[in-house]
Amino acid sequence: MMTGADLPLLTEADPAAVQISMFMPTHRSGDQSRADQLRWKNLLGAVRDKLSERLKGKELDELLAPAQALQDDSWQWQHMRDGVALFLRPGWHRSYSVPANVPELATIGDRLVLGPALRLLTGNEQFLLLALSQQDTRLFRADRHGIDDVDLHDVPTSLREVVGDPEPRSDTMTRPAAAGAGAAVFFGHGASDKDFKKDEMVSFLRELGAGLRTQLEDDGTKLVLAGLEPIVSAYRGISEYQHVLDEAVLRNPDPLSKDELHQLAWPIIEQQLGDDRSRLVEQFRELQGTGRASSDPDEVHEAAVNGRVETLFVQADPWCWEQETGDPHAIVMLGEDRRYAACEQIEAAAVATMNNGGLVHATSDGVDPDSSMAAVFRY
Repeated sequence: MMTGADLPLLTEADPAAVQISMFMPTHRSGDQSRADQLRWKNLLGAVRDKLSERLKGKELDELLAPAQALQDDSWQWQHMRDGVALFLRPGWHRSYSVPANVPELATIGDRLVLGPALRLLTGNEQFLLLALSQQDTRLFRADRHGIDDVDLHDVPTSLREVVGDPEPRSDTMTRPAAAGAGAAVFFGHGASDKDFKKDEMVSFLRELGAGLRTQLEDDGTKLVLAGLEPIVSAYRGISEYQHVLDEAVLRNPDPLSKDELHQLAWPIIEQQLGDDRSRLVEQFRELQGTGRASSDPDEVHEAAVNGRVETLFVQADPWCWEQETGDPHAIVMLGEDRRYAACEQIEAAAVATMNNGGLVHATSDGVDPDSSMAAVFRY
C-alpha cells in the first residue's frame, strides 16, 4: 500500500535523470490477467519507443528492466487489485498494486508523477486498525479501498508471550505480575484464559504498547481499536499514541478476517472524515476575501510551492490525469504536452502541500466548482 512515508522518495526531482511513471487498470480475478499482461506489454512498448529518442541500448534496457520483469511475471498478474503503478528512475524503482481505478497512462520527465495514485494519499483517509486480542493481536494499515497487514516483527502479540503459561493446578504465573494487581477480571472466552488476572493483561498491553511505538509513527494517522470492551478500555489507559479514535469496533476480532474488520472500521473513519471536511469547507468560506483563502489556480500553486497552504482542495472524480486524450497509450512528456499543463500544476501544488505538512482533499465539490483548486493559507 502506498503511504505518506513513500512521498519523499516519489517526489525527488532530478533534472539530470529520466524518470518514468506508469499506470494501468487491472483486474482482481485471474480470468483477465493474460489480457492485462498484454496491455502492459503494449504500454511498455510505447514507453520504450518514446524513450528510444533519448536513450540507447544498455542504458534504456537497465532503466526499463523492472517494468520488463513485471511484464514477464505471470503469477503477479493473477494477484492484482484494481490498478498497478510503477515508478522508475536510474538505479531505483517502486511498484504498487493500487486498490482504486487508474487510467492507462505513462509520464516521462525530470520527476515522477503520482497522478491518479495521488488519491491514495489525500483526504487523510489512511488509518491504522489495531485488533486487540490476548491470543493474536494484529495491526493493519487501511484506507477507503483496502487493508494491508503490518508486520509486527518482535512485538508481543499474545498474553502468553509476556506472562507465560500458568503452573499446573495453580494460578501462579511463570513470570512476576506487574504491580497493582486487583480482583480477577476475565477477558476473552477460552476456558484457559480464566486463570489470567487484570495485572497480567495490563502487563501484556504495556509490552504491546512499548513495541508499537516503533510501528506507530506519529504522523497524525488515526487509529481505530477493535476488540472486546475490557481490553479496549485497558489499552486506552496505557497507550501513548495521540490519535486513537473514541469510537471503536467492540467485537471479538479473533474470528474476523482483515476484510471483515475493514468493513466494520471504515464507517467510523468515514464519519470522522465527513465531519473534518465540513469543518474545513466552512473555514474556507469564512476566510474568502481576507487573503487567507483562494480558488485561483495560479495563486494556489504559488502559495503551495512556498509552503503557505494549510488545506488544499483539488478536483477529483475524474482526477485531472484521467481525462480522455484519444491516445491508445497516453505517453505524456512533462512540460511539453499542453493538454496536461493543468494536471502538472495541480500535482505540483498537491505534492508541495503534503511535503510541507499540509492536508490535501481530493474533491472541490462544494468549495468552488468552477476551479480545479481551492486552498486555505497558513498566512
